[in-house]
Amino acid sequence: MRLVRAPLVVGFSLCLSATLLAQYPGSQPVPDKFKKGFDAITMDAGKAILSYLAGPECQGRGSGQDGYQKAANFSAARFKEYGLKPMGDNGTYFQNVPFSRSRVDPLQSGIDAGATRIQGLRVTGSVADFDKSADVVFVQVTGSKKTMDSTDALKDKIVVVAASSDNTGLRSQLRISDAIAVFTINPKAGPAGAWSNARPLQGGRTGGSSANRPSNSPFASQLRADLTPAEAKALAQAVGVDPLMTVIDEAAAEGEKSSSGNKQIHVLAKSETQEFGVPNVVGMIEGSDPTLKAEFVGIGGHLDHMGVNAQGVVYPGADDDGSGSTAVMLVAKAYRDSGIKPKRSILFMLFCAEEMGLIGSRYLANNPMVPLDKMIAEFQMDMVGRDSEGVQNGDRNRVDKLEENHDTIRLVGSKRISTELDAMIQDLNTKYVNFKFKYDAEDVYTRSDHYNFAAKGIPIAFLFDGFHPDYHRPTDTVDKINFEKLTNAAKLFFLATSFAADREKPFAKDVAQGGGLEPAGKPL
Repeated sequence: MRLVRAPLVVGFSLCLSATLLAQYPGSQPVPDKFKKGFDAITMDAGKAILSYLAGPECQGRGSGQDGYQKAANFSAARFKEYGLKPMGDNGTYFQNVPFSRSRVDPLQSGIDAGATRIQGLRVTGSVADFDKSADVVFVQVTGSKKTMDSTDALKDKIVVVAASSDNTGLRSQLRISDAIAVFTINPKAGPAGAWSNARPLQGGRTGGSSANRPSNSPFASQLRADLTPAEAKALAQAVGVDPLMTVIDEAAAEGEKSSSGNKQIHVLAKSETQEFGVPNVVGMIEGSDPTLKAEFVGIGGHLDHMGVNAQGVVYPGADDDGSGSTAVMLVAKAYRDSGIKPKRSILFMLFCAEEMGLIGSRYLANNPMVPLDKMIAEFQMDMVGRDSEGVQNGDRNRVDKLEENHDTIRLVGSKRISTELDAMIQDLNTKYVNFKFKYDAEDVYTRSDHYNFAAKGIPIAFLFDGFHPDYHRPTDTVDKINFEKLTNAAKLFFLATSFAADREKPFAKDVAQGGGLEPAGKPL
């Protein structure tokens, strides 16, 4: 009988831990009206959502990458499941933000070395038309040597370089040299004709030096691409260079060699650009009051992270901001399960391209689907699933200890526009959740999507767990998430959005706004 009963007891205990025990000690039961929705925000539900968003299917949710679209599709399906009204383009949950990407047409591009021809190019820098013939120089840098003694001999040449994969110093040196093209031998070279990373048409911070390069830079027109070792060897043989110049020996002694070919080669690149949309995911619970439903409460998180880089490394972004996106969906689930009909309408928003410079939220704020002068507050969750650890935002006078932060979270910006908003959150937290709020993170006030609403005078409140060693690293994974913290963040903002939606009047904007807007900071 013990063998039969034990699993039942364990299962029941797990169920309790996932539902009833998520509040922190000292909190009290919520009013009966909210209990069903409050208890529907469980750790198990959070794990199910986040395990997909930060799992292998979504590949780090890089804006414009396939993994992001899969995450957007998944999120839209949850919004539909939870009964939210679609608020995107053409009756969908997607508000498409304009992006573009470029590539070199593989059928109209390549290298001509006489009898040897290489079809297609694996461009790694800026994508532009290129049609030039020039002498070719093979360069080999091995061992601990990181740069060439001089690049003078590379002026107006096409360079093929063999060097270790971590030699960023040499790549930077060649990038600013007077070489007209630089081909890097890369055993992991991707397919020819691959699209470049997506770039927002409205501008923003994008990864990679070429993305921000001024068009009048002296090296703006330099072509940069990868060659496979087999392609490099064939090219070396075609121009009379020792094929050993194409060998990358990571363990070789320090050295630098170069060898010029005996004839020119011709490189042709024909570029093409494609414009497309990267979606914000947006849904709404319509208010129940005939008058107040024309006013809105916003709640958001950013769905994107850093995706997959050129070397194939995935950045899962479990905390940043898979945790916040998960919490937003859990709040929507809580409304569905509770049956609560708030007086004001509640707009649920999952933003694209936060990591590129708050692009998705800026687009929504400038192209709103509801009048933003009727939005009384915006609640943001960006990184709500980890216990902060280590140096905070580069300030070595602020060093968090992991063991002291299991039940802490930063409440940011809630006093910047309306002290009434802050007072409401403080009261709800003290009674029903009991986070230990920390107030040392106002230096990130401009660094997440709420700021595009605050910049328009909308009172905001931003939950942020602080920095940890896995921030913006491939190690930000689901197994390190504190789901008790994540679900309590969702519980708090379920209550906060409910109380905000049902209050008699909008929050008083009782904090003087002087000195102009702060510029948006580096995104979280």
